[in-house]
Amino acid sequence: MASPLIDPAFIAEIRAVEQSSGQSNVVSGLVSKLEAQLAGFQGGFDAHLARGDATAALRAAHTMKGSCHQLGAAALGDLFAAIESSVKAGDYADARRRINDGSGLIARSIEALKRA
Repeated sequence: MASPLIDPAFIAEIRAVEQSSGQSNVVSGLVSKLEAQLAGFQGGFDAHLARGDATAALRAAHTMKGSCHQLGAAALGDLFAAIESSVKAGDYADARRRINDGSGLIARSIEALKRA
């Protein structure tokens, strides 16, 4: 079963933190940070692989997976989990393919998070 685009329970928890802390921009700040991370991911990932640093590529995918899941972008977190698995298996072509194929999911996820 595919994960939902976003998990409303995570967003609700972050909104609760916003309310209890008196801050009104926690979600938007986290979404902006994730968006920036996503914008730089492919270039950095490709650079790691180009210099043969699979460990750094793996770490980058793992970090993105965690960032997505912590913000409730469930399907996007699953994409980066699959990329991480491909790197672990040494299948860098599959990892790159998943990144390229995931561009629509990335855009939909960011828009859903912005609306949440």
